[in-house]
Amino acid sequence: MNALEVKNLKVIFPTEMGIVRAVEGIDIEIEQGKCAAIVGESGCGKSVTSLAVMKLLSTPPAIVRVDKLELGGTDIKGLTDKQMQKVRGKDVAMIFQDALTALNPVMQVGKQIDEIFLAHNLSDGENGKTGRVNRKKEAKRRTIEALKLVGISDAELRYKAYPHQLSGGMRQRVLIAMAFACNPNLIIADEPTTALDVTIQAQVLDVLKDLQRKRNTSLMLITHDLSIVMNMADEIYVMYCGKIVERGTTREIFKDPLHPYTMGLLGSIARIGDAKSRFVQIPSSLPSPIHKPSGCYFHPRCQYAGERCKTEMPPLEKLEGGRCVRCWNYKEIKNGKNG
Repeated sequence: MNALEVKNLKVIFPTEMGIVRAVEGIDIEIEQGKCAAIVGESGCGKSVTSLAVMKLLSTPPAIVRVDKLELGGTDIKGLTDKQMQKVRGKDVAMIFQDALTALNPVMQVGKQIDEIFLAHNLSDGENGKTGRVNRKKEAKRRTIEALKLVGISDAELRYKAYPHQLSGGMRQRVLIAMAFACNPNLIIADEPTTALDVTIQAQVLDVLKDLQRKRNTSLMLITHDLSIVMNMADEIYVMYCGKIVERGTTREIFKDPLHPYTMGLLGSIARIGDAKSRFVQIPSSLPSPIHKPSGCYFHPRCQYAGERCKTEMPPLEKLEGGRCVRCWNYKEIKNGKNG
């Protein structure tokens, strides 16, 4: 059974300047206990996708359409916001990219984690006021355990700290503790190492990876950095201008990329022992989401683009083993690389 199954997800934002087509009919499947990464440049629709799965987009202004949206085989497509409040945190949780803004600045971090346990795991029982007191004590105990689990030392002391009193890496660990608090089947991590230095990034990713595997939790990792997913993800979705342009296992993507955009992303990664003297630079930048080019959206930046690429959008062609690619010329490009 898949932890997450999304079919034909579309998200648009009507604006005074025109229609922003943020996500254009994407499919995502994540097996239980596996990590799937959605990678691409900033502005390609990754975060909007994650918010749509969590049903956190305000409608309006967003218009969301999806044929199928299931968590662990349970249909959540038609759930109201009130119904989703029982699902978020318990069945699916999210780690946001900016811990300082994701946490309440005027509330102790321990109390913020308490709220998750109080909302989902603990009940008042039949003892009235005594039950509520015991409930809060139990929530605090579990919160301190959760803080220790993500490697926060002096957890009892940090429980009483406010977000501004913690370092960036420690705040991110708090968000991870909050996400894993109720042991959900799926966790969505949206750029979980943004604004952290390289050493702290590695520590945070190690904590996330360790908990994910120990608890057999499924993980959707949103990032623009392919080097982050190298040792984290089982499968990679490459996203460009709201569309999936390539899908494959991590090994397939790194060993044999098929789409020119994927090749460009991989070409910008520094690797130990790499003999190349220059990194690949993808020309120009993402097109406006309001005024996307005709044909393949990547053709203005693609060195392999032909006339057909300029007029016709290629389909997402399914290959053996579940691999997919959206490119008219991928076979010729592959033969050229191997020739």
